[in-house]
Amino acid sequence: MMQPPESPAWPDTPPALWRTGLGFGLFAALYLVMTSIWYVLLPAPADPQGLTLMMLSSFGAALAAVALMMQILHQRSLLTLIGPPVEALRQAFRVGRAVALLLGLVWLMPLPRDLAPIRYMPLGDWAALLPLALPLLAIQVTAEELLFRGYLQSRLSARFRSPLAWALVPSLVFGLLHYQGQAGANGWLFVLSATAFGLAAADLTARSGTLGPALALHFVNNVFAVLLMSLPDGLGGLALYHLPVVASDPALRPFIPIDLATTLVIWLAARLVLRR
Repeated sequence: MMQPPESPAWPDTPPALWRTGLGFGLFAALYLVMTSIWYVLLPAPADPQGLTLMMLSSFGAALAAVALMMQILHQRSLLTLIGPPVEALRQAFRVGRAVALLLGLVWLMPLPRDLAPIRYMPLGDWAALLPLALPLLAIQVTAEELLFRGYLQSRLSARFRSPLAWALVPSLVFGLLHYQGQAGANGWLFVLSATAFGLAAADLTARSGTLGPALALHFVNNVFAVLLMSLPDGLGGLALYHLPVVASDPALRPFIPIDLATTLVIWLAARLVLRR
């Protein structure tokens, strides 16, 4: 059973729910303003690679919004949301290594014939984009983990002992924000997948006491999901391979149990290495 993480001391301990909601609302307002300015100042690229890079780079605004919210509302830096830095780095390395190995094995397994991946980019072109794609992917992952696990989870865990509050609520919000309207009836499958991933990250954060494992799990997962094999729509512009379906295709539905099972396996592997 999950245990509440050792939350950093908040000035308003026990944290007031209205203040936590205000913090999330302030983040949302700052993020909306900054991303609006970002997309106005930068013309949308015509090519899928440039468009995906631009979408990933917009998470720099999310990172800045979390930082500003923390300073304005709590007078704290982002680093206080991560936990002891040396321990977080050590845990991230161990979890990242294990998850990369397992996802590599999963990626090599054959998929059903109607979901067999198709090469999208020449290997040389793909590799040339990695020096840009990897840092931007790290920014995206860091912004999301700081907000959902670092902020929301730590605030709720300092007030409630039940995982239904500090694990499920942030994970549900995280999942709902991954809803894809263009996916039609499949839109809620993306919510389910992201919520399950959020629960895995929440548990690792609770058990480790730092954001290191969740950051590593999220980053390695997104490297595989965004840069190695992706859907042709959405964030698929930087992928080496594409699945032969779009987000709204009913043929995608058999892939969801595979995705959920993969999340379960990498979560268990991460828990195992954290126990050593």
